[in-house]
Amino acid sequence: HTLAKRVRAVVGGRLDVLVANAGIAKAASIEDTTVDDFDDLFAVNVRAPFFLVQQLLPMLCKGSSVVLLSSLAARAAVGELAAYAATKGAVDTLVRHFASALGERSVRVNAVAPGVVATDMSSFATTDEGRDYTLSLQALKRVAQPDDIAGAVTFLASDNAGWITGDTLLVDGGSKL
Repeated sequence: HTLAKRVRAVVGGRLDVLVANAGIAKAASIEDTTVDDFDDLFAVNVRAPFFLVQQLLPMLCKGSSVVLLSSLAARAAVGELAAYAATKGAVDTLVRHFASALGERSVRVNAVAPGVVATDMSSFATTDEGRDYTLSLQALKRVAQPDDIAGAVTFLASDNAGWITGDTLLVDGGSKL
């Protein structure tokens, strides 16, 4: 609610593009996942984008685009990320429901599902073992850079994607093919 209030103060009455990119991950086995870890993952990765969209609905109008961040983990078992993967599966579900609900207003809602990206969240890929594991998953043998994902987000937010809604675009270098 606080973020939505700040957005309204900055942009006024119309929001053309909303990208919900905040997220957290925690690798843990099923046995080692705590209730607090689970709740934190869902709070940041699912609850926050849901209520941000809810609070900004009055500003979303014809031609607006919402882009949420999903993950390769929503569609493929990678590492010990069951709880994290569940949050990203929930994001994919939100995309379809939001797209259906907001379509009458000509608001598009999509998601981008990255694989491993060279960010703090994927710091394991900076080790030799982590890099080798990452490359073993992918058809394109390199670790993605933030700009690889930004280009896909920019596309989905643009008029070039004007007939795309309710979809999750895989931007994962051909992972788990």
